[in-house]
Amino acid sequence: MGWYNTPPAGAYVLLLADEAKRLQREAGSAFERGDYTRASALIGDAELLAEDVHNLVGELERREIGGLMTLALYDVRASAQPAPQSWWERLSPSRSVRLAISTSLAISVALTEY
Repeated sequence: MGWYNTPPAGAYVLLLADEAKRLQREAGSAFERGDYTRASALIGDAELLAEDVHNLVGELERREIGGLMTLALYDVRASAQPAPQSWWERLSPSRSVRLAISTSLAISVALTEY
């Protein structure tokens, strides 16, 4: 089958979860027939399989998070130089200076009207 042809781990999780559901259905039918020993054994098997699925999903998530954390260590965007500003951004005054200039212009227009 080869390494490159193997299905993703999620496919195995779905197969195991389907098997656990099948065991639960079979246990239900055994319980309805009155075969309580078999029903109890099937429920136990289904619980063990469901626990294995839970552990497998948890391990997959831990590995994926670990891989993402490794990639985050190599992220150099924070240490990169910022993009150079355009000439307009370098020469334009700050917001407070623009507000002060517009306020003084408004006051001078108001005083010249009277």
